[in-house]
Amino acid sequence: MDINNAFDIITGRAERILREKGYTRIETEDSEEELTAVYVNENAYGIVYTFSNKRIVLKSCAVEDDEPDGKWKILATWLFDPESDTAKEAESIGDDFAETIRGPKQTAAIQKQKKRKKDGENNVDPLFLANRMVTYFPELKDEIAFEKAHYEEFRGITFADEKIAPRFSKMIEQSSGKKLEKVSAGLAALYSAGDLDTKGIITYVLLNSVDDDEKFNALIESFSDADKKIARASRNLRGKKIKAEKPQKTRSYISDTLNNM
Repeated sequence: MDINNAFDIITGRAERILREKGYTRIETEDSEEELTAVYVNENAYGIVYTFSNKRIVLKSCAVEDDEPDGKWKILATWLFDPESDTAKEAESIGDDFAETIRGPKQTAAIQKQKKRKKDGENNVDPLFLANRMVTYFPELKDEIAFEKAHYEEFRGITFADEKIAPRFSKMIEQSSGKKLEKVSAGLAALYSAGDLDTKGIITYVLLNSVDDDEKFNALIESFSDADKKIARASRNLRGKKIKAEKPQKTRSYISDTLNNM
């Protein structure tokens, strides 16, 4: 899907709520690196898509002399890949941004300029990760549909271990150079925006399915220094049994284990 059309869909859905609240879109210039939309009233909202990491964010800051003060705070983050995502994904992102803007608690927090983390900042969950893997393994699409149809909750860890990891390790065995760089960048973006279970799946399940240490290091090359440390620590869990998933819990055993290492 053309990214400009997708950006118009996303901003259009958010803009409806912003106009209801009296916000006006100000003139901004796109660049080779980003697409940008900024709205101003008692504070400012910005929607920015970055080409390099295929990430689109909703952010906000205070206003001084009718201009954003530049001290932006991220409110929500999503990944959008024009090569695989469609208008449906763009609409979902736009709706999420609209709900974030509409929410009275979030609006109050923005106006008071409280620095706090919002759940939407880590909104890549195991299902989102699995859908991203369809880019590499198209046959996963039917298997994801089967999983969703037969289980009340998507079994992210089990699905990744049984369906994704074997394919992932085989792909990496046959990959090198630019291909590894591309996979590394994609994993880093997913890890950065992922919830705790997603981070655990990436480090323990996917990365640990790769036996070659040299390729493992190539895969984490795009990770931040802190994330590289966690990924390397997860190698110590290879071969150890992980407790079965318990859907009623909000934190996974993998995530807790990695965080305590």
